[in-house]
Amino acid sequence: MIPLLFPFLADTVIAPDPDFEDIFVNEWGVVVFTAGGTTVAGAPDENGDIYFGREPYGALMVDAPVVWIHGAFFEEATFTVEAMQGELTTLYPQPDTVLGDGMKTSASWNIACPLPAPFTALPDPPSSEGVPFGWAMDFWRRVPSRDIYSVETGNYLGNFLYYEAGIPFWEPPDMLYDAKLLAGHYSPEGLLITTGPVPSVETIQLIPLPDGTGGPAGAPLNDSETCDHICGWAAGNLKSQEIEALWATWKPFFTKTITCNEVVLADRRGTEEKWILFPLPWDVVEEISTINLDVPYHHGSITYNRLFLGLVRVN
Repeated sequence: MIPLLFPFLADTVIAPDPDFEDIFVNEWGVVVFTAGGTTVAGAPDENGDIYFGREPYGALMVDAPVVWIHGAFFEEATFTVEAMQGELTTLYPQPDTVLGDGMKTSASWNIACPLPAPFTALPDPPSSEGVPFGWAMDFWRRVPSRDIYSVETGNYLGNFLYYEAGIPFWEPPDMLYDAKLLAGHYSPEGLLITTGPVPSVETIQLIPLPDGTGGPAGAPLNDSETCDHICGWAAGNLKSQEIEALWATWKPFFTKTITCNEVVLADRRGTEEKWILFPLPWDVVEEISTINLDVPYHHGSITYNRLFLGLVRVN
């Protein structure tokens, strides 16, 4: 039986305004399933490519999600991410602590999210040069989240945290080689995306599969309707700007063109491709990585909203 851990309809793409006692840690990412392996990605790279698949001994490179913090201000906390089956590779900004004997299995940032100083402009965040998905960070910086500072240096770190990881031996569901069956293993429905100069997005029923084929349902969705649908998978708990940043980050992959600051970095238009995008259950997310925010002397609650989307190519 497939656990239905996400509602699939939402009245709004705007999450409730957080109060100033509780803290909310929001995160999204995309897991790309292929015949050769799986990768988790925050975005395609500068050339519009995603590097995935098993290396000779089964290793998988995992480009993991983006994390924002909302709610109460605080002067000191430790945010920790742990790779459950592998090692951490790229980390942005540079963490304070990395643990692991030969493999970076966890990383921690000592951070503060203080009240903003009035009439003071924010300094520039750390350089993203050399970070694989630096081109997409402008989308992520537009999210109205808490500004993050280093407790150790007082330097401004930006408004999100980002990490990548490698999983040596990921085990997707056995014997599920059909894209629709694989997606249906995790979710009763998804989005069927056809690449092109303007990608076409339609809902697709995955459970049950009519005649074993599935099929699109309804008229193509515009960008707003697509974000609405993804928000439903997040149970309405992510902010609308986070969902919009997700789609702005990934839409270039489906248009086959990557543009940064109005400069075309890669034009990959060609053979029409079809992909299925679908939500992954919480237990699958926790098998990939765990996150934790430890805030001393904090008396409110800390809520983690994690949305990982699966993506599999149909043709």
